[in-house]
Amino acid sequence: MRVMTSGPGFQQSNKAIMGFFFLYFFLHWTTGFFMFHTKLGFSYEGVVRYYLGDPDQFINPRSFAGLLEVSHFHLFAMGLFFVVFAHLLVFTPFRKPLKNGLTWGLAIALLSDMASGWLVRYADGSFAWLKLGSFWAVQGGSLMIMCGLVWALVLRADQHKKPRAKHANE
Repeated sequence: MRVMTSGPGFQQSNKAIMGFFFLYFFLHWTTGFFMFHTKLGFSYEGVVRYYLGDPDQFINPRSFAGLLEVSHFHLFAMGLFFVVFAHLLVFTPFRKPLKNGLTWGLAIALLSDMASGWLVRYADGSFAWLKLGSFWAVQGGSLMIMCGLVWALVLRADQHKKPRAKHANE
Protein backbone atom coordinates (compact mmCIF):
# COMPACT_ATOMS: atom_id res chain seq x y z
CA MET A 1 0.00 0.00 0.00
CA ARG A 2 2.78 2.44 0.86
CA VAL A 3 4.38 1.91 -2.56
CA MET A 4 0.96 2.31 -4.14
CA THR A 5 0.34 5.66 -2.48
CA SER A 6 3.78 7.19 -2.13
CA GLY A 7 6.23 4.95 -3.94
CA PRO A 8 8.16 5.47 -7.10
CA GLY A 9 6.31 7.94 -9.23
CA PHE A 10 2.77 7.36 -7.91
CA GLN A 11 2.11 5.72 -11.26
CA GLN A 12 -1.21 5.54 -13.06
CA SER A 13 -1.24 1.74 -12.83
CA ASN A 14 -0.99 1.96 -9.03
CA LYS A 15 -4.00 4.28 -8.95
CA ALA A 16 -5.89 1.81 -11.15
CA ILE A 17 -5.06 -1.09 -8.83
CA MET A 18 -6.28 0.82 -5.79
CA GLY A 19 -9.33 2.05 -7.68
CA PHE A 20 -10.34 -1.51 -8.57
CA PHE A 21 -9.72 -2.62 -4.98
CA PHE A 22 -12.10 0.10 -3.79
CA LEU A 23 -14.65 -0.91 -6.44
CA TYR A 24 -14.47 -4.60 -5.51
CA PHE A 25 -14.76 -3.80 -1.84
CA PHE A 26 -17.76 -1.53 -2.40
CA LEU A 27 -19.47 -4.24 -4.48
CA HIS A 28 -18.70 -6.83 -1.78
CA TRP A 29 -20.00 -4.48 0.92
CA THR A 30 -23.20 -3.75 -1.04
CA THR A 31 -23.95 -7.39 -1.90
CA GLY A 32 -23.30 -8.38 1.73
CA PHE A 33 -25.83 -5.80 2.84
CA PHE A 34 -28.47 -7.11 0.43
CA MET A 35 -27.70 -10.78 1.18
CA PHE A 36 -28.18 -10.19 4.91
CA HIS A 37 -31.43 -8.35 4.24
CA THR A 38 -32.68 -11.06 1.88
CA LYS A 39 -31.80 -14.04 4.12
CA LEU A 40 -32.30 -12.68 7.62
CA GLY A 41 -33.91 -9.29 7.35
CA PHE A 42 -33.00 -6.46 9.66
CA SER A 43 -35.33 -7.46 12.47
CA TYR A 44 -34.95 -9.55 15.60
CA GLU A 45 -37.76 -11.82 14.42
CA GLY A 46 -36.13 -12.36 11.03
CA VAL A 47 -32.84 -13.44 12.56
CA VAL A 48 -34.57 -15.80 14.99
CA ARG A 49 -36.67 -17.27 12.17
CA TYR A 50 -33.57 -17.81 10.02
CA TYR A 51 -31.72 -19.79 12.73
CA LEU A 52 -34.56 -21.44 14.65
CA GLY A 53 -36.94 -21.98 11.75
CA ASP A 54 -40.66 -21.33 11.54
CA PRO A 55 -43.04 -24.27 11.22
CA ASP A 56 -45.87 -21.98 10.09
CA GLN A 57 -43.78 -20.95 7.06
CA PHE A 58 -42.19 -24.40 6.59
CA ILE A 59 -38.72 -23.07 7.40
CA ASN A 60 -36.40 -25.62 9.03
CA PRO A 61 -33.94 -24.57 11.72
CA ARG A 62 -30.30 -24.28 10.68
CA SER A 63 -28.62 -27.63 11.05
CA PHE A 64 -25.37 -28.28 12.91
CA ALA A 65 -23.75 -29.39 9.63
CA GLY A 66 -25.01 -26.27 7.84
CA LEU A 67 -23.67 -23.93 10.52
CA LEU A 68 -20.38 -25.83 10.58
CA GLU A 69 -19.98 -25.53 6.81
CA VAL A 70 -20.67 -21.79 6.84
CA SER A 71 -18.36 -21.30 9.83
CA HIS A 72 -15.56 -23.26 8.21
CA PHE A 73 -15.49 -21.00 5.16
CA HIS A 74 -16.16 -17.79 7.08
CA LEU A 75 -13.36 -18.40 9.59
CA PHE A 76 -10.89 -18.44 6.71
CA ALA A 77 -12.50 -15.60 4.71
CA MET A 78 -13.02 -13.33 7.70
CA GLY A 79 -9.47 -14.00 8.87
CA LEU A 80 -8.18 -12.79 5.52
CA PHE A 81 -10.62 -9.88 5.53
CA PHE A 82 -9.36 -8.85 8.96
CA VAL A 83 -5.67 -9.14 8.07
CA VAL A 84 -6.11 -7.08 4.89
CA PHE A 85 -8.20 -4.38 6.52
CA ALA A 86 -6.11 -4.17 9.70
CA HIS A 87 -2.99 -3.87 7.54
CA LEU A 88 -4.49 -1.22 5.28
CA LEU A 89 -5.76 0.71 8.31
CA VAL A 90 -2.14 1.57 9.08
CA PHE A 91 -2.07 3.75 5.94
CA THR A 92 -5.13 5.82 6.80
CA PRO A 93 -4.70 9.35 8.15
CA PHE A 94 -6.65 8.41 11.30
CA ARG A 95 -5.06 9.04 14.70
CA LYS A 96 -3.62 6.08 16.57
CA PRO A 97 -6.47 5.75 19.13
CA LEU A 98 -9.04 5.57 16.31
CA LYS A 99 -6.90 3.02 14.43
CA ASN A 100 -6.64 0.89 17.57
CA GLY A 101 -10.36 1.18 18.21
CA LEU A 102 -11.21 0.22 14.63
CA THR A 103 -8.81 -2.74 14.73
CA TRP A 104 -10.22 -4.13 17.97
CA GLY A 105 -13.79 -3.23 17.00
CA LEU A 106 -13.52 -5.01 13.67
CA ALA A 107 -11.93 -8.09 15.26
CA ILE A 108 -14.62 -8.33 17.94
CA ALA A 109 -17.44 -7.63 15.44
CA LEU A 110 -16.21 -10.37 13.07
CA LEU A 111 -15.95 -12.93 15.88
CA SER A 112 -19.35 -11.89 17.26
CA ASP A 113 -20.91 -12.15 13.83
CA MET A 114 -19.63 -15.69 13.37
CA ALA A 115 -20.48 -16.82 16.91
CA SER A 116 -23.93 -15.23 17.12
CA GLY A 117 -25.59 -17.63 14.68
CA TRP A 118 -24.47 -20.58 16.79
CA LEU A 119 -25.64 -18.79 19.93
CA VAL A 120 -29.09 -18.04 18.48
CA ARG A 121 -29.48 -21.63 17.33
CA TYR A 122 -28.14 -23.49 20.38
CA ALA A 123 -28.21 -21.08 23.35
CA ASP A 124 -30.99 -18.49 23.17
CA GLY A 125 -32.91 -16.55 20.55
CA SER A 126 -32.05 -13.25 22.25
CA PHE A 127 -28.58 -13.53 20.72
CA ALA A 128 -30.29 -12.32 17.54
CA TRP A 129 -29.56 -8.81 18.84
CA LEU A 130 -25.85 -9.71 18.87
CA LYS A 131 -26.14 -10.91 15.26
CA LEU A 132 -27.75 -7.65 14.17
CA GLY A 133 -25.31 -5.49 16.13
CA SER A 134 -22.24 -7.33 14.90
CA PHE A 135 -23.45 -7.16 11.29
CA TRP A 136 -23.83 -3.38 11.51
CA ALA A 137 -20.48 -3.07 13.31
CA VAL A 138 -18.67 -5.00 10.55
CA GLN A 139 -20.40 -2.99 7.83
CA GLY A 140 -19.76 0.33 9.56
CA GLY A 141 -16.17 -0.39 10.58
CA SER A 142 -15.10 -1.69 7.19
CA LEU A 143 -16.77 1.24 5.43
CA MET A 144 -15.02 3.68 7.77
CA ILE A 145 -11.66 2.07 7.00
CA MET A 146 -12.35 2.25 3.26
CA CYS A 147 -13.27 5.93 3.54
CA GLY A 148 -9.98 6.51 5.38
CA LEU A 149 -8.08 4.74 2.60
CA VAL A 150 -9.78 6.81 -0.09
CA TRP A 151 -9.05 9.91 1.95
CA ALA A 152 -5.36 8.90 2.23
CA LEU A 153 -5.18 8.28 -1.51
CA VAL A 154 -6.77 11.64 -2.33
CA LEU A 155 -4.47 13.46 0.12
CA ARG A 156 -1.44 11.72 -1.39
CA ALA A 157 -2.56 12.62 -4.91
CA ASP A 158 -3.00 16.26 -3.87
CA GLN A 159 0.50 16.30 -2.38
CA HIS A 160 1.94 14.98 -5.66
CA LYS A 161 0.18 17.71 -7.65
CA LYS A 162 1.42 20.62 -5.52
CA PRO A 163 4.73 22.15 -6.53
CA ARG A 164 7.39 21.64 -3.91
CA ALA A 165 8.64 24.74 -2.10
CA LYS A 166 12.28 25.58 -2.60
CA HIS A 167 14.52 25.82 0.43
CA ALA A 168 16.07 29.19 1.26
CA ASN A 169 19.59 27.87 0.77
CA GLU A 170 18.97 26.64 -2.80
